[in-house]
Amino acid sequence: MTSWPGWESRRPLLLAGVLLVLASACTSSTQLTELETGLTALEQQLGAFQAQAPTRDDLNAVLRAVEELLESEVGARADVKEDLRQILAEVEALRTSTQEQRRTLNASLERIGQVNDELDLLQGQIERQETVLSTLSQQLEASRQTPPAQSLEPKTLYDAAYQHYLGADYEQAATGFERYLETFPDGEDADSAQYWLGESYMGQGLFRTAIEELGRVAERYRDSDKVASSMLRMGVAHIELGERDLANEMLLRVRQEYPDSDEAVLALQQLDNPADQL
Repeated sequence: MTSWPGWESRRPLLLAGVLLVLASACTSSTQLTELETGLTALEQQLGAFQAQAPTRDDLNAVLRAVEELLESEVGARADVKEDLRQILAEVEALRTSTQEQRRTLNASLERIGQVNDELDLLQGQIERQETVLSTLSQQLEASRQTPPAQSLEPKTLYDAAYQHYLGADYEQAATGFERYLETFPDGEDADSAQYWLGESYMGQGLFRTAIEELGRVAERYRDSDKVASSMLRMGVAHIELGERDLANEMLLRVRQEYPDSDEAVLALQQLDNPADQL
């Protein structure tokens, strides 16, 4: 068995070269540890070969083993590189997707801000329109109202209300007579306005209110020639309400207090009605 010349001097260099190549092929501490373990085993085999004065064939066998180990590790490293490339590709795709989602989110947020601004603008426009409509409504209502009573002559106001009464527009008549009394409580036609106010409520079938208003004729205008008529009409209103006793009381007062008046004759007719006998 012939030993390889210079083997002893080349052994450390060979091991160092193997270690350097294998270290460059490693991608993790685990692989490095495994390689170191494999090198240790190779070094032990080389030591055994040295002790046995290995032949060229023995050395070639060792070198083939080293080459196979290197090829194995390089192949493993190639697989790792491929895995890394796939991982990097997935990371890049995820990064691209994240950026796209961020752009979409930012666009959505920007649109939401624009919508909020548009809503604020629309709200302001609605509020301004409501203000304008309210003002127009008030102006329209004011234009429909009758001119202030102070600007009218008492006679004009009274005659307008009386015309409504003659036209059987009792509601407008009552409104006109009330305005007259509010504006001219001591006016020349105040007693008549008070009487016709009661008659306007009679025309509407509001007999209780009519009794109240007719009663104010005697209270406020005791010397008025409308007192007898107001008492007679109060008696009629009590009859309409089914209050016969109160009606008879009022009709008797008309006969007693105004015996020679036309109202006394009319009161007697109401009393003389067979259905209305005391």
